[in-house]
Amino acid sequence: MDQRPTGNFVAFKNREKNPGDKRPAFDGRIAMPGSEDERDFALWAHDFIDRTTGEARVMFNGAASATARNADAGTQIAAMTSGKGEDAGYSGLTLAPRQVVLFPNRFRDEAPDKKRPDYWGAFNPGDGSAVVRVSAWARTDRNGNVYLSGATSYPIPGKSEAEMQDVMGAHEADISHADSQGTGPGKGGRKGGRGAAGGRE
Repeated sequence: MDQRPTGNFVAFKNREKNPGDKRPAFDGRIAMPGSEDERDFALWAHDFIDRTTGEARVMFNGAASATARNADAGTQIAAMTSGKGEDAGYSGLTLAPRQVVLFPNRFRDEAPDKKRPDYWGAFNPGDGSAVVRVSAWARTDRNGNVYLSGATSYPIPGKSEAEMQDVMGAHEADISHADSQGTGPGKGGRKGGRGAAGGRE
């Protein structure tokens, strides 16, 4: 299995969300690859028309907090006046500081056996760090509520988006197999993954 670093990504359905209101559809946690320091974030749902198929689809757009959840008081206070941050580009997108975006994955149906994610996107930390990729799978918890579970990763030079998704799909498949055998981290509460599927922490 590819040993490139990944970071946690999980988003839970906002149970207070009602159709047509301005509340976010999901809220969750995101970490940079190789880090356990998670930031809170919120995602809003938006309709759009797929230019290739003409279908109405749903994408998600939102923002993460400026500091990690475990940041000390001084760091959180300093972030309040640390400036707006920097826009950054990735795969033809321009992301505002701390912006998180997710799009339906047009590459998924091309190779259903490769476990490509349901959504792909990006996250701009806004602090000068590199933009990271986001891969997310749509799931339901034991109560039937939808949530998104996946990982962040750094772009792999020389690989296409589909090829990078295959790397993440293999990573996800290995974790799923370990969970089903009772040997993976999901049984003990994989951070933000299957162990969190019963609801928010």
